[in-house]
Order: sequence, then C-alpha cells, then structure tokens
Amino acid sequence: MSRVAVIGNTARAIGAVCAADFTLSDHEVSFTVFPEHKALLPEVRKAGGFTVDGEAKHLISKKTGFAKLARICDTTAEALKNAEAVVIEVDIRQLEEKFSAMIPEFARGAVVHVQSHGYWPAARLTPLLRKAGREDVLVTEAPAPTHAARINGTVVTPKGLRKGIRIATVPASRAGEALAVLKPLFPDFAAATSVMQTGLENLNLIVHPAMVLPNVGAMERAKLDGRQFGFYQEGVVPAAGVLGDALDAERKLVCEAYGVEHTPMAKAIDQYYSFKSNTFYEAMQNPVYKSFPPFHPDIWRAWAADDLPYAIVPCVQLAEQAGIATPLHRAFAEIIGVLLGIDPWQCRPSLADMDLVGSPEAVKKRVLG
Repeated sequence: MSRVAVIGNTARAIGAVCAADFTLSDHEVSFTVFPEHKALLPEVRKAGGFTVDGEAKHLISKKTGFAKLARICDTTAEALKNAEAVVIEVDIRQLEEKFSAMIPEFARGAVVHVQSHGYWPAARLTPLLRKAGREDVLVTEAPAPTHAARINGTVVTPKGLRKGIRIATVPASRAGEALAVLKPLFPDFAAATSVMQTGLENLNLIVHPAMVLPNVGAMERAKLDGRQFGFYQEGVVPAAGVLGDALDAERKLVCEAYGVEHTPMAKAIDQYYSFKSNTFYEAMQNPVYKSFPPFHPDIWRAWAADDLPYAIVPCVQLAEQAGIATPLHRAFAEIIGVLLGIDPWQCRPSLADMDLVGSPEAVKKRVLG
C-alpha cells in the first residue's frame, strides 16, 4: 500500500478519477484541490469520497463503486504530509506558480507525477527544485495522462485508460528511483529515454496543430450558429490527415537530432489505445477519440493557448538550435499567434528556463545525467 497525495482536479477530472482508482486499488489517498476549485471539497467530504460508475476496464484497479478516501484535506500541506507519491492535476499555465508554493511542503524524497499532456513539466520544475535546495524531490512527466474521465458532483465516470505510458525525470538517470515509487500506483509505467522523448511525444503536439488549423473556420461557424462542434467526428477531415503526416515528418527530424526514437502518430495511437493504422488520418478514426462528446466551438482557443507556448514553440526552438528547419510548425505558431493575439516567440518558459539550451549533444548529456 502506498501513501499518495492527489492534488487538484480540473474539468478533465483526472485528479478525481486517480484518487478514486488508487483508493479502489487499496492505497492510502489524501485528496485536495487548489483554491479555485475548492467548491468541490464540501461535496466530497460529505460523501466521504467518490462514486465510480461506468466501465471498470478504464481503471487500473478494474473496480467501480464507492471509493472512500483516507483523507479529504483543506490544504496542500495537509495532503502532502508523509506522502511518498504525489499526483498533480493542474492548469498547465499555472504549473510553476502552484508547484513553487508546495516545494516546502513535499515530504523528503517525494516523487511528484504531473498528469498532463506532456508540456515539459519535469524540465520546467526541476530547476525550481534545484534553486530551492530540494533535489531530494523528483518530478516525472509523460507524453499524456493515464486517465480520461468525466465528473458530475462526486460521481466519476472513467472514459479511457492509456497503456504504454513512458515517464521521464531530469536527469533520466534517476528514472529508476521514480519508478520504484510510482509503479505500485501505475503498474504499466516504464522509463522514457529522457524528457526529450516525453516532451517531443506530447500527444497534443502531434494531434492538435493538424486538427485545429483545417477546422478553425468550421468551429467559428459553429459558434456563430450557437452549436457545439464534433472535433473528433466532423473535424476529422482528409486535409487534417495530410497536414498531420507532414508535421510528423518534421517532428521526426527533431527527435533524431536529440537522440529520441520517433513515434509516429499511428504507432502512438496503437500504443495507447490498441488501434492499428498506417496514417494520421486513419489513426484519428480510433474509437476512443470517436467516443468524445462534441465541444464548445471555442475549445480550440484554450487548447492552442496551451499548445503554443508549451509544445509548438519549444519544438521549433529545439529544431532551430540544432540547425533544423521546421517551417510547418513555425507557420502554425505564427498563424495561431495572430489568431490568439499573442507573440509566440515571447512566451515562457524559454529553453533557458528548462535548461535545454545548447547543441544537441550538450542537451542530451545534460538531460541524461
């Protein structure tokens, strides 16, 4: 049995489903949320935990029913006390701010896994730990979160469980330490080559640019008509497939420059969802994506606001410091920057913030340790 703290729960309900799943797996779970979501706590405290319905195949525990949490906490300090493993779900734009406040609260030797679609969390947060003298704490990241879920009150409905997740630490030589703590919670976890692999395999980096750009007009029209948009249904068009394959070919060059085995979109979808295909367009036909409900047509703006600074721009900058041209990724950054009204090249974190500046050989040596 592991002592685990689950911190945070956004609209994606990953915090809630993980807290419930770990509990149903007989781990000791302390749960809390960040202040902006504190309205959830009285409901959870009154219920004593979460009720999990739906299909048990989408859970690590393979169980549904009532998950009585060990502790429902008002503060992160209370939840983090004595927690050997920490799982965080947070708005990725608030990651540094929220994490910095918790640094003094982590138990000695804690392993912190950030449940997000990549976005370089270990590379972003490890320098903060070094600066604070907390190198005993390890942060792990992955290309995608393990769980997908919906929440209604305190009822959690799992919608998917990704397989084949690889995690990375900075440096990669400490991944074994992290896995020793995390595998009781996530038995399928294995070590990635480094954060270069998890960062460049961010599932949203692969999926969103190719899907968003051909569909902006259709989503804008849906908004004007006052209706939702089936992003993974009506938005899966041949042009997205052509663009997806071309973007993937660019990303392959960046992966190779930094010693990362390139995982094409079709292979990634097979790894995560056991759906075989040969092209981006075919991969987008997988039943997990098709099961997603229609979204508010402005959803692309929220996604792009994450993807631009934390996925697209770092990919372009890593390419350019390696002497590689990525015109499609750069063009996407420029176009989406105009549509969002921001300068993508002034976004943070920079490569310097993540200690990723230098020749590919120098960066590889640094992240591998």
